Amino acid sequence: MTNNILKKYFRSLAILAAVTPLASYATAYTPAKFGNAADTLSKQITLPASFGEGVKTVSVYCQADVLTSGNINAVTCYENSPLVSMQKTTESALKSSTFEPATIDGKAVPVRMQLRVVYSLGGTQAPIVLLPNLGTLQAQYGTYYYAPQERLDTNDWYANYTTKERGDGKLFFAEGKTTRVMANIEADGRVETVSTLEAALRKQADATSIENSLKKSKFIPGFVENKPTAMHYIAVVNYQK
Repeated sequence: MTNNILKKYFRSLAILAAVTPLASYATAYTPAKFGNAADTLSKQITLPASFGEGVKTVSVYCQADVLTSGNINAVTCYENSPLVSMQKTTESALKSSTFEPATIDGKAVPVRMQLRVVYSLGGTQAPIVLLPNLGTLQAQYGTYYYAPQERLDTNDWYANYTTKERGDGKLFFAEGKTTRVMANIEADGRVETVSTLEAALRKQADATSIENSLKKSKFIPGFVENKPTAMHYIAVVNYQK
């Protein structure tokens, strides 16, 4: 009797050991990375002698759609109106760059990546630096964290938003009024909560549409020191009319 009980006990342990790896399996994410973008910008962009009196550093804020090939499908950039604009040259150079695509369990997926290009004069830092975020969480995570990247292989929020019934907003920041909706993205890429930060003019209905779409979106999570980390993502549309 005792031997039979022990046999059943050890058989149960063996079954548990076999099943446990499956039960504890976690999806492996990697964010899109810059690939040859730094070299491409260095070759294509000649920095001016000055950005304006007393201005040594200019940051250009961008969003780029990175395909599974690493090619860039669309780029939109914004800057805070320096005397010498770097926006158009930055967009052009990024479009001709090849990034490293984001992956899920080793398979490439298209994503929308937020990034900064920082141009510096005077030699205190590299002339051109690329950062994989817009800097909104820099005080918390440091300079080089990866912001969450929205997956474009599913119904991304902006694709849903741009149907004719959803308003006349344009993607990302620009001069004019903006609507901003924040989503909290968990370390496994799930959208946890969504809330409106700002609804431009009488655009509350648009903000509600973005909220509803964001709840259905999927993300590559944010990363800090190669570790997936819960952090927020901000969806932005602007209205120039």
